[in-house]
Amino acid sequence: MMLYLGVDAGGTKTRAVLAEASGVVRGRGEAGSGNWQAQGAAAAGAEIARAVREALAGAGVEAAAVGGSFFGLAGVRTEEERAVMRAELAALELGGGMGIGSDLEAAHAGALAGGPGVVVIAGTGSAAWGRGASGESWQAGGWGWLADDKGGGYWLAVRALAAACEGEDGRGAATTLGARAAEFFGQAGLREVLRELHAGKRDRAAVAAFAREVRAAAEAGDRVAERLVEEAAEELLRLAEAVRERVAPELAGWDFPLAVTGGLGMGAVLAERAFRVGFKPVEPWGEPVLGAVLRAAEGAGAKLDAAARARLLEGWKTPA
Repeated sequence: MMLYLGVDAGGTKTRAVLAEASGVVRGRGEAGSGNWQAQGAAAAGAEIARAVREALAGAGVEAAAVGGSFFGLAGVRTEEERAVMRAELAALELGGGMGIGSDLEAAHAGALAGGPGVVVIAGTGSAAWGRGASGESWQAGGWGWLADDKGGGYWLAVRALAAACEGEDGRGAATTLGARAAEFFGQAGLREVLRELHAGKRDRAAVAAFAREVRAAAEAGDRVAERLVEEAAEELLRLAEAVRERVAPELAGWDFPLAVTGGLGMGAVLAERAFRVGFKPVEPWGEPVLGAVLRAAEGAGAKLDAAARARLLEGWKTPA
């Protein structure tokens, strides 16, 4: 019986799934952050190993029983970074080949069930990762909040706070964003919100969460918020177009699959724009950790068919 191990190690938590070639889920595990750039290779490796061992224990098998694995790791982009984490994870002594890539690769495989296309991730930050029909891949974005992450939650939230300041000063159009910020952050007014943020009392994820309020303001008819959400959508679409140009330039203007994931919930906003420029918007198939299972099977020279993928998805949704 062949078993495949998929791991999605993000900045918040790590998840592992062990499944049969038939798609039956045999074990699953969860641990803390697996982002090695944020906490170092040893600490990240320890959390990843904890999730993997929990999945193995749930399946009642030893590490040698694994026929192939794929680790989608936050903070990994270059070959040198892959090598660092490969060395760290060697102590697991897993059977079969070990594939290591970014968490974006796992998100792509999960969203598109292992097929070609582009996935745009819009959460606290933003990035896009795509794969062509011949296996070529490319990433756009993901450079971080200081210089990039355009269209992501933190980017949108900060721009909304700036627009609120301009509105209160009379330098810009009137907007409800200042009042929404005060209520969202539990402060008396916009000035108090910014005083708290300048003091470093909220991390980037907490600031980025305000982006959902910006979305709500746009849906309620706030013209300033509408403009900001439209700008975010355009930035995310630029990521997708940059990836498509690299992996499938011959399909520009044709139906190239595009899935949108992430906590910002920009799928519906992007869909119409994406269709107009030749993408085929699709609903994400599954979670990144399931994409990692598909990549593990692929790396072992196998491929889960439609029935196996359906079984994998259903097994994941069923509580352990």
